[in-house]
Amino acid sequence: MMSRTPQPVLVRKAKKRLATAVLAGQEDSYKNISCDYICPICFDIIDEAYMTKCGHSFCRECIEKSLERSNRCPRCVVPIESSCSIFPNFTLMELIRKYRNSDEQKMVNKQHLDVQDWQVLSQDWDLGDINNVMSLLVQRKQHLEQGTKLAETRMLKNFLEEVRDRKQRELDKVKKQLEFLNQDCQSIGEALQEFEQKQLGCNDHLVPNNPARSSTAGCSSSSGGTNGEVAGSSGDARSSGVTESFAGVAVARPKVEMSEARKKRKLSQHFEDLEKVYLDTRGGLGLGGESDGSLEQFAVCLSKFSQYTSIRAVASLNYTHEVFTNSSSIVSSIEFDRDSEFFAIAGVTKKIKVFEYGIIRDSVVDLHYPVTEMSCASKISCIAWNPYKKHMLSSADYDGIVYMWDTSTNQRTQTFQEHEKRCWSVDFNRMDPKMLASGSDDTKVKLWDWDRSTSVMTIEGGANVCCVKFNPTTRYNLAFGSADHCVHYYDLRHPKKALYVFRGHGKAVSYVKFLNGNDMVSASTDSQLKLWSLGRHNAISTFKGHINEKNFVGLATDGDYIACGSENNSLYLYYKGLTRHILTYKFEPARRLIEKPGKDDDSSEFVSAVTWKPDSNILVAANSQGLVKLLELV
Repeated sequence: MMSRTPQPVLVRKAKKRLATAVLAGQEDSYKNISCDYICPICFDIIDEAYMTKCGHSFCRECIEKSLERSNRCPRCVVPIESSCSIFPNFTLMELIRKYRNSDEQKMVNKQHLDVQDWQVLSQDWDLGDINNVMSLLVQRKQHLEQGTKLAETRMLKNFLEEVRDRKQRELDKVKKQLEFLNQDCQSIGEALQEFEQKQLGCNDHLVPNNPARSSTAGCSSSSGGTNGEVAGSSGDARSSGVTESFAGVAVARPKVEMSEARKKRKLSQHFEDLEKVYLDTRGGLGLGGESDGSLEQFAVCLSKFSQYTSIRAVASLNYTHEVFTNSSSIVSSIEFDRDSEFFAIAGVTKKIKVFEYGIIRDSVVDLHYPVTEMSCASKISCIAWNPYKKHMLSSADYDGIVYMWDTSTNQRTQTFQEHEKRCWSVDFNRMDPKMLASGSDDTKVKLWDWDRSTSVMTIEGGANVCCVKFNPTTRYNLAFGSADHCVHYYDLRHPKKALYVFRGHGKAVSYVKFLNGNDMVSASTDSQLKLWSLGRHNAISTFKGHINEKNFVGLATDGDYIACGSENNSLYLYYKGLTRHILTYKFEPARRLIEKPGKDDDSSEFVSAVTWKPDSNILVAANSQGLVKLLELV
């Protein structure tokens, strides 16, 4: 009788499948690596080995991530207080480094062994085996060559397509430029034709001077003329000045006007600059847009560019008359007074000399004496006239002292003595003449009131301050340049932080001048001038051509033209719309009665100061030898 007791069922448990040890995703690679160099977390060779207190080593990144999840050792589950309880394992890192080097050497040796194995194995091959291997190698070679050729072809195709696209964009741009060039040529041609017709109509209504003359004689006299007629017409032209139409055709020609050949030569010299200005001015317009405004703007630029052809000296004078010495006579500052009647000169001789402009201009000799003279205790770096009080003048010197002078009495009226180092610059506020600013090597800009003995405000510049200048159209805005290569623009109502910081110069900014209330130009010892506009952080233009690497060489502007000195003893004139200088004037080398041996050139001389006579074409410039020139743009 069979038992009803259920028989036990044997259940066969599935064995747990062992994971294949891998390294970097390669099967069976684990057995090739010493277990001592494997990180138990990432199963790769340990990178930057760190060790726990229990003696196990891991990759630093792996153990830090593991401790973020659990504060136990991943190997032995021993508690670890924090990530500060792990330490570098320098010994293991040195062993791993040696292992890596030996592994690389093994790979190189293995490649050599593979070639040797092929050579040994090929000795047992017959002709058929060799043919099969050669066939496979040829196929492989062809496959590799095709792949390489395909990659080269694709790269070439991409390159050619990119070149084609760029050239197409250039072509589209040139086509657009040609279209508005044709439009402008047509409009200017029509304007010129209309102007010539008006001229012809005006000539038909002129009353003849001598009715007895025949028409032929009248034509002959008008073309040739007598000496008296030529002089008379010249005088009329001189008195009436220059009259130009929109197209640039002169109605009355002054005596010094350029010839057509000189105009063409000057245009050729600056053609690239002029072309760029024209295209930039007109390029923003779409086809069919209004062109009169931008074309008129460029016409003004072209007229300003061709207005002056040379710089001529009107008069000369010397800052010092010490002809028997070779002491320094550098003129550091020249400024005109409120009415442009007097100009003051100051420099390293510690003297401020005031000259009357009209007397200097009209004199026939070069020996001139100042109408007044003031002496300081230290070398003078800068002077500035008050825009309201005619006889008030301020000066800054190498001792860091700012003085106020009354030129009518030659007396000091105020002394400001707060700067700790050399004071480089001083300037009056045109909108508030009682306010004065100064900048110094002590990195500070100080504001003064002529009624107070102490400064009313101090701005920390962060670097040596080389120049300060008030905005001529506002009361509260001030710009200064410093040794940090920047121009800083401040609103004095919020002096803790600059309103703008203009960066772009490669060296210290030595001068800042305003062209108008919105634009200013800066000079630097990187031999560059830069034109800035408020609200735009990048320079509008960069002017190059002069040399300025270490000295203060002067900077002046009348709003359109910019004049600066150079360390080759020359004055350079720029127009704000062009990046290259348009005119230069070379100072003759100074010759004293006693010369140093071997001194036969002017390599050490430089133009040190320049100023513009307001609302005129007159410049006053001086060089490091104390030679001062009144220069006229003609």
